[in-house]
Order: sequence, then C-alpha cells, then structure tokens
Amino acid sequence: MNRGDASVPHKRRSRLWFGTGLAQFLKVELKDSPERRVAALRLFIVSLIIVLVGQTLHVPPLGAIALLICLSYDAYANTGQSLAFGMRQLGYIIVTTLISVFTLMLAGNDAWLLLPLSFIILAVALFHARLIAWPTGIALWYSVAVLYSPSTPDQGIYNALWNIPIIGILAIGSWTAVHLTIKPQDPRKQLKANIAEQLTAVEHILSARLADSGVKIHKRAISTLSSPGSFGKVLGLLANAELIHPAMHKRHDTYLALLLEIDGLRQMAIWLDQVLTAEYRAQPMNQEKLNVYLALQSACAALRQGVEESHDVSGQIDTLLVDDVLHNYSPATNPSLLTAVWRALQRIAGLMRDLHDPGASPDIKAIEAETDDNETAGWFPTWLGYEFWATHADSLQFGIKFSLGAILCTLIVESLGWPDINTAIPTCLVAAQTSLGADYRLSILRVSGAILGGLCAYFYVLVFQSQLDTIAGFALATAPIWALAAWISSGSERIAYMGRQLGFSFAMFVLHDFGQVTDLYLPRDRVIGILLGIAVMGILDYALWPRRSIVLARHHSVAALHTLAKFTTRLPDLSLMLKSTLPLRLSTEKDLAVAQDLVVHAILEPDARLPHKVNERTALSAVITGAGNLSGLLQIRRRYRLLSGQQFGNFPDELQQHSRAFDAALTSALENTALVLQGRQPESQTGVADIHALLKQSYTEHHRIDSLPADLAMEWELRFMLDQQIMELTEQLQQKAADSVSCRLKSGSPID
Repeated sequence: MNRGDASVPHKRRSRLWFGTGLAQFLKVELKDSPERRVAALRLFIVSLIIVLVGQTLHVPPLGAIALLICLSYDAYANTGQSLAFGMRQLGYIIVTTLISVFTLMLAGNDAWLLLPLSFIILAVALFHARLIAWPTGIALWYSVAVLYSPSTPDQGIYNALWNIPIIGILAIGSWTAVHLTIKPQDPRKQLKANIAEQLTAVEHILSARLADSGVKIHKRAISTLSSPGSFGKVLGLLANAELIHPAMHKRHDTYLALLLEIDGLRQMAIWLDQVLTAEYRAQPMNQEKLNVYLALQSACAALRQGVEESHDVSGQIDTLLVDDVLHNYSPATNPSLLTAVWRALQRIAGLMRDLHDPGASPDIKAIEAETDDNETAGWFPTWLGYEFWATHADSLQFGIKFSLGAILCTLIVESLGWPDINTAIPTCLVAAQTSLGADYRLSILRVSGAILGGLCAYFYVLVFQSQLDTIAGFALATAPIWALAAWISSGSERIAYMGRQLGFSFAMFVLHDFGQVTDLYLPRDRVIGILLGIAVMGILDYALWPRRSIVLARHHSVAALHTLAKFTTRLPDLSLMLKSTLPLRLSTEKDLAVAQDLVVHAILEPDARLPHKVNERTALSAVITGAGNLSGLLQIRRRYRLLSGQQFGNFPDELQQHSRAFDAALTSALENTALVLQGRQPESQTGVADIHALLKQSYTEHHRIDSLPADLAMEWELRFMLDQQIMELTEQLQQKAADSVSCRLKSGSPID
C-alpha cells in the first residue's frame, strides 16, 4: 500500500484501488474459491426468493430494500452467527416499526414537529449503532418508513407496517433459512478445527526441531506471532457455538482459559522457532534434551487428536509429561522456555479434562469468585454520568452529523417536489462510516454500483423485457444480474458494497411495479439522489466535526500503547492469567485492527498525496505493526514468568528490585511513546538498557549462568534475548512515533 501510495506514476489509481491498477484489483477481488461459491450461491438464492415474491405478490417497493439488506449481510456466516444475527435484526425491525408508527401518529401532520423528532430518533439510533459497532439498520429503516414521504403520513404508516412482513420475514427470514440449510457451518466444528490448527502448528515446530539436529534446517511456514483481531474471531466462534450448543455455555470460562492457553503456547513455539539460529539448530541434542522434545511433540500430537475426535486425552498427557523427564534436562531451580512450553501443555490437558468432566474446575471457580469479589454494581446508571458522554463524544457527534444530513436531504427532496431522488436520504445514513476516508471509499462504491445497476436495467429493458410475459421468463432473464450482484457482494469489504448497490439499483427498476417497465427515468433519478446524498454528507462530514482517518488511527494507536504498558506488570500467580490477560489482549487487538483500517482509508482523503501525509502514514503504519509484534512478545514474557519455573519470591532482594525497576522502565517507555504520538512532551525516564544490564548481571550471579552447561546457558540467553527484542521494539516505536509527529509539525498542521 505504501509503495503504491508513494509511487509517482500511479498515485491516482493507487488511491482508488489499494495500491494497484484497476485490472489487478478486479482480478484479486473477483477471484474464485470454493468458499466464495457457497457464499454467492446463498446470496443468489435469497435474491431470487425476494424478487419472485416481490413480483408475484406485488409488495411495496420495500422489496428492493429487502434485497439490499440481504446482500449486505455476511454470506460466510456459520449457523450460530446466522441465527444470532437474524434474531437480533428481527428485534430491531419490530422496534423500528413501533417507533415509526408512533412518530407518524404523533407528529405526522405537523412537519415542524416531525422533522426535529426524526432528527433526535436518527441521532440516537446512529449513536447506539456506533456504540455497539453494529450496522445502522434502525436509522435506515426508519428513514424509509417516515422520511420517504413526510407529506403523506398515511402512506408512511402503511410503509412502516410493511417493514415487519417484508424486511423482517421475507428478507431476514429467508436469509437466515438459507444459511441454515445450504451447507451450514457448525461453529463448534469450526472452533475445534481452529484449535486443532494451532496445535498442529506447534506440533510441526517441535517435529522440525527434532529433525534439526545435524539433518537440515526446515522451512518455516509461520512468521508472525499474531495478527490484529485474530483472537477476537476465535472468541466469536465460541459465542456462536454456545448459541447452537447451549451446554457449552456452562463451561464458558473453561473454554476461554483453554483458548488463551493454546494461543499462548502457539506464540511461544513460534517465537522459539524464529530466534534459534541455524548454527544452534545444527548442533546435536543430548539425550535428556531430546527426551523433552519427544515428550512435548507427542503430547501436542495427542492433544490435537483429542480435540479432533472430541475425547479426553489428559491421562495420556500425564503419562507423557512426567516431570522427571523435564528435570533431568532442566532442574526445577533453573527456569527455561521449554519448561514454560511443558507447563502450558499440562495446563491445556487439565482444561481439556475439565471440559469432559461434569465437575467444575477449581481454578476456574477461583477466577470466577475473584471476578465477582472485585466487581461492584452501582445503582447510578453509567449513561447518566459525565464520564460516559465525555468518553463517547465522538459517537454522539457521529449520530448528530449524519442524522442532520438525512434531515437536510429530506428538506431538499420535498422542496424540489422530486420524490424519485429520495435515495439521497438513506445515502446519508449508509455513508455513516468510521472516518472521512471510509466515507469516501463507500461513496465511490455506492455510486459505481448504482451506475452499473442502472446500465444493467437499461440493457434488460432494451434486450429482454419486450420478449417476456411470464414470471419464469422474468426470473431467467434477470438471474445473471442477481448472480453478478451476489458474486461481488460475497467478496471482501473492498468491493462488496458495489455488488449490493448493483443489485439494489437493478431491483429498484424491475421491481417498481407490475408488468413492463416504462419509467426509464428511475435509474437516472436514483443515481442523482445518491450523488445528492453524497454531496450533502461530504460537505457536512468535512465541515462539522471532521473525523480524519489518520487522526483516528493515531488515537487508536495511542490507546493500544497504553494497554501494552499494562502488559509489563508481573502477575503474582497463574490464577490471574485469564482475568488479567484476556481483556488486555482483546483491547489491544481491537485498537490495532481499527488503526490499520483507518490508515488504509486515509489514502482517499483530500490532502492524502502531500509528502508529509505520505510520510506520516508510513511512520504510523510502522507504529501499528511494531505495536502488534510487541504485544506478542510481552505476552510471551508474561507466560515465561508464570510457567518457566521461576521462584521469584525466593530470589535475592536486589534481583527483585532490578526486575521491578525494569518493569517500571518498560511501562514508562511505552507511556512516553503514547505521549510522543499524541504530540505531548514525554516524561523523564531512566534508561531501560542500563536497568536491564543490572538485571541481567543479577540473574547471572544468582543462577551462576557462566558455569551452567551450554544448553541451560542457552535457555538464559533466550530469556535475555526476549527482553532485548522488547527493548529494541520499544525504542523503534518511540522513534517512529516521533517521526509521525514531526511530519505534521513540519507542515504546520495541528496534531489533532
């Protein structure tokens, strides 16, 4: 992306097509795959159901909106996700219908009351959608029912009452039914496959390590510790599985602990695979070390098999992971990374036993008890406090701005007496995205899809319509358009919205009324309405509380750095692993994933090609990437401390003081990096490297590392190497943060 962005000959096309040309973009985004075929087939069947019902029963024009809604939903959803989404959307439909009807009954004949009341309702709906990161369905459906015909409230009530049967039953009902019948994906099977895949990755690393001794160096297939949002997706699978299989919910905390342990095991194995040099790999292992690797590899293979076959293998793991084998290589007094891997496998085996045992796990009970003890429920609602609104001021501005755009478009449409351009109203709500760049990206896709759908509609009228007089002929002639819309909609978010608009534009034309279409102005007016909505929101979005993509990306990066600073603390015992690590992990992933997307969207903003903007995006992208890598390393460090056999309480006081000082220095360094990225003056801090040197010397003297055998000395080198990588990454983050801010200062732009 950055290469394309900085390339002089291709600046213009790289902004629109993510750093490539149009042909390359379409080649990637329209690529065939087995999963995409299934997803496109689902959307195609749903489209045909809606179209045929709309034509045969002559439902109101909401049929086209029902088609747009179904094309907008995730075609790859598993059964749990489909059921949860369908139930939630149906509930929102009922709420929207009630609000719409009561609003029209109360204020339908008084425009001076209807428009302000609608403004408030839309703002609240958008605020709620932004707050829970959910599609803006309530606001969109309300606008269609109320604002499409504000001068005829009786017609509005009629349309609102049709929301439930058409959008709720026809659209959401058919979408859910199709997903539950056409190659349904059981989320529990997907979760098991994900767990087995992670264990397989660890197993391959251990197997390759066994083959390294004087044989050859294997080619590594895994190069990253984690990607932003990856662990959140796994937890999403767990939530979906619990909906379909309610018995799983009773073991929710056990599943959470299991997923966190397996993810931590994978991270430790990948890091070990990355840092061992070729020379060290080629050295032959002594028998004690070989036995440890054999036991670890066999235990990992057994766990994977147990997951795949859904049976308890904890007894087999207890037989394989006998502590005497480990202590023959690494004494209990000598912490090691292999000990951490060994303990992680034992904990995973114990959690697997708990899943197959009707009795609750003592560790999980302790976590639950501690969580309950630390939570205090206040009688005062959170949303009534100042802190809540200060924290969510951006979401409040978001709701006010886009609801204002919808009301302005309603006034323009009514003042012009041109109801066929009322597509401007939902355009303002559909364009409600996270940032200016995202708004522009969606607007481009919306216009492109609308134009393409209009051209397909004209082609249908000129070539096929005069030759068709049956519903079967209509379905046959229009099927290629629905198939094309379904195929594009099943692509990535970089192109999917174009497919949705293509299908919607074509449906608005051919589903407008019975018989042959004679109103050839409909596609033209629809595009004009979309352009009007985009123009209104473009002006409002840029002038009123502009949400610049790069600024929002910086804010999320700062939040991620603050969260990473909390990862540096030492946990007193394993019982706090789940309660402490999980929220930090999810928060960091979420902020970094959002920041990544925002940096991509920033390329479309008006001044994106200025040199200082290009440099700022490059520096901020490096901060996001570095923060993601640092997150993995800090999690490995935390697990090493808890699982490697360290007896921190038995260490000399001087060593403990150096360790705590090093933790404090890392925390201070990350907090200062966040301050620098905000453009603020960093606080004074002690040199991290100097403190680490003292800590390393203390460890060396206390454990007599210089006199240890080569393998055990190497274990300590790995431990020091982990700290060294964390320090280097932290220093790089500070430098890139300073570079990002200096780019803005040189241009004379304010930090925010």
